[in-house]
Amino acid sequence: MTDIAVPTTGTAFPDLDLIDARGESHPVSSVIAGRAAVVFFMRSHTCPVCHSHIRQLERLADRGRLAGAAAIVVTPGGASEAGAVARRTSLRVFASGEQHSSIGLGKFLFLQHSGTFVLDPTGGVISARTSALPTSSFSSREVQAALA
Repeated sequence: MTDIAVPTTGTAFPDLDLIDARGESHPVSSVIAGRAAVVFFMRSHTCPVCHSHIRQLERLADRGRLAGAAAIVVTPGGASEAGAVARRTSLRVFASGEQHSSIGLGKFLFLQHSGTFVLDPTGGVISARTSALPTSSFSSREVQAALA
């Protein structure tokens, strides 16, 4: 078994193919479209803690505290999971299929890891926070500091 490293500060974020609620595929590069971005990877589409983080991210976006960065939510699964999350937020929502694990956000001891990545306009990672515990996978202060 090969360990897959989580993208870290100063590295390029992988150009994953994300799936929207209609089942259409979109590479990360086309989703961020040359803008900085905050990409939040959920533990599951039903995780209440993850939905709380989404609400925090949505408030930051609504209040203009993301410095023009795109706010993107990614859930494990496919189009139906993306649709279920999209119905609860105004943010752009996609599913990763099985790609969470390809960026080091796999399952360990039955816990799906989640995380937040702040990307520069070229897709470079300027902040990364991941955790097996969803309560530790998002920090609004950290996101704002990375975008400052």
